[in-house]
Amino acid sequence: MQFIESNLFGVRAAVYELARGADEPRFLLLPMIHIGAPTYYRDVHSKLAQCDSILFESVRSLRTEILTLSYSIVARRKRLGLVTQRSALPLRDLPARLIHGDVTAAQFAEGWGRLPWHWRAALYIGAPLYGTYLYLTATRRSLGKRQSTDDVPSSEQAMREDQLPGFAEAIVHARDRKVIENIQAILRDKATGRSMTGILYGAGHMAAITTALMGNRYRVVKAEWLSVFDYDDA
Repeated sequence: MQFIESNLFGVRAAVYELARGADEPRFLLLPMIHIGAPTYYRDVHSKLAQCDSILFESVRSLRTEILTLSYSIVARRKRLGLVTQRSALPLRDLPARLIHGDVTAAQFAEGWGRLPWHWRAALYIGAPLYGTYLYLTATRRSLGKRQSTDDVPSSEQAMREDQLPGFAEAIVHARDRKVIENIQAILRDKATGRSMTGILYGAGHMAAITTALMGNRYRVVKAEWLSVFDYDDA
């Protein structure tokens, strides 16, 4: 399954609806990129407005604030016409029940603390420096070039996991397990009936999420694309 596609014209994100039985919970998967055009986040907001509940990712801590500087700094470059998910996609104004499906700040800190100190220091220094470099040099095309994400790990991902195994555990795998726990809780809740749960998570987590749902006999019943940003708009 493809979650994010970078093509000749721009970047687009898939939206998948998964269902099992006629009177059982349904899931709307929204693989996210955390920087995009304002129209992209308006489209996502419109999709979420159709949901009964929203399972969302969020780890609020100083550590994650520093690590996300790599894209929050570049979003300040006006000529790109891009915004961050945090600023452009409010959830509190939606009628759906909000379910925090991520690890807590303390749980994230515990996993992060297992990384060697010099790796942590390099990442703390590197994230803002890389964000500043992108702010000065990036175009929409260069930002979109490596955004493609699907359910088959790339050679680059495999190499990063070999080089920084603790990083992948803290940033990806521990959080995958947490969101899957929340999905299993929804499936066990007999009161959910034919409800729709939107899963609002980074695209890098969607392979684990779809594997878990399909392991519970869920199948894709509807799919469409949303434009994240075009290359010729700015």
